[in-house]
Amino acid sequence: MDSMSLFRASWKMRLVAFGIGILVAAAVFGIALAVSDDLRLLYVSGALLFAFAAFLLSAPAREDLIAAALLVFASTFLFAFFVLPQTPSLWPTILLWVAIVVWLLFRKRFATIITIAGATILIVVSAWYCAFYIPVQMQRTLTHLSNGAAPRFTLEPISQSPVPTRFAPGKILVLDFFATWCSPCIAELPELERVRADLRIRRDIEFVLVGTSKGGDTPDRVRAFAQRKHISLPVAFDPEQATMRAFGLNGFPNLVVIDRTGHVPRPASAAISRSCCKVCNVAWQTSAAQGISERSFDSDFFYFTYDA
Repeated sequence: MDSMSLFRASWKMRLVAFGIGILVAAAVFGIALAVSDDLRLLYVSGALLFAFAAFLLSAPAREDLIAAALLVFASTFLFAFFVLPQTPSLWPTILLWVAIVVWLLFRKRFATIITIAGATILIVVSAWYCAFYIPVQMQRTLTHLSNGAAPRFTLEPISQSPVPTRFAPGKILVLDFFATWCSPCIAELPELERVRADLRIRRDIEFVLVGTSKGGDTPDRVRAFAQRKHISLPVAFDPEQATMRAFGLNGFPNLVVIDRTGHVPRPASAAISRSCCKVCNVAWQTSAAQGISERSFDSDFFYFTYDA
């Protein structure tokens, strides 16, 4: 086979690798949308699919760095565009995906013992990454609430019913920051509405569903979403995410509770739902709230205690 034929064959294989990479990306992010967008599942599904794809390509694309780069390009681009802006500390996901692909494509260069050792290291590191690193980084990234006075803020009311747009002394204010494109946010709304219904007789506890400009949401889009979903909660908008930033929040969903004295107690619970890619952070009340004590949801999304 002459050099031109070899060149064409190599690029044909590289295009095949690129096509397989697009399929892997579609499968990984499709699983995140359809099954669960827990970032641990996102990493594991990507790692397994990349390992399978690289194993299939290991003979025709053996030791081809360009093929390896094209294989991981689509997934790393989507991850960098959609996930890293909110959780930049999860950059090792890309590094580990690349390491898996390169190891499989270049494994025949090394002795058997080195190949086995490399596989063992990747498995151990992946297990540690999913079990410890991702949960810790998610909590640090998404929660910066402190046990202190709530910052000053003003929200833009967009629903027809009266909407609390700022803290009122003597009342407990529950702010649920959400996005119309966030599946965990949408899934938790029935739970939040159930709590508001249970506490409807309590005039001193107010709930507000807060949309923001993040991800392209607008007041009209949030209003239309609330009407389409028949949401009974008061709905407000946070232009330019000013209130979210004031509370030190990043990502969705996020629940903030301001007690009667205008303080935000330190979050008592942070849980990663099995159908959630974000840590749902809840600042629940202590004795300063007087009236919120002990009852918990059956929800996997967050824990909120109160006296009904």
